[in-house]
Amino acid sequence: PMNWDAVSAISGVFAAIFVAVSVVYLALQVRAGTTATRSQTYYLATAALADMAALIASNEGLCRVVRIGWNAPEQLSDDEFAQYSYMMTSFLRRYENVYFQYRSGLIGEDFWRGHRENLLWAFRRPGMQRVWKDRQHSFSISFQEYLGRSNDIGISTPAGRRI
Repeated sequence: PMNWDAVSAISGVFAAIFVAVSVVYLALQVRAGTTATRSQTYYLATAALADMAALIASNEGLCRVVRIGWNAPEQLSDDEFAQYSYMMTSFLRRYENVYFQYRSGLIGEDFWRGHRENLLWAFRRPGMQRVWKDRQHSFSISFQEYLGRSNDIGISTPAGRRI
């Protein structure tokens, strides 16, 4: 005769093993998905910032406007300053995204620190301050607050940096 208690006990053991294996498998899948998401976020953030730099570098006139706009915006014509303002708004939007991804945990501290240097250097330029005064309220509150207290954040960029 078949012992149904033994069959039930063996089935329970197999079910417990199956559940444990399933949980481990799901944990590995979630971890792999998180790694892929972080990798894609890193790539997209880097590409967005590199595209901005490439756009400026590829156009001599735009490069001139940005270079002068950062340091002496009063030397730009009204149209040049408008061009500079649009470029810097785009610049800040890209960094706002990087900041959001950093705060969300999708970008690591090492990535953020390197790009924070560029952001804060540019943000402290006279032209960027003028743009920020006009446009700051179009950015997220957390980004506004971060940049609002950014003077307290030290950067290691050399004082003589020109661009």
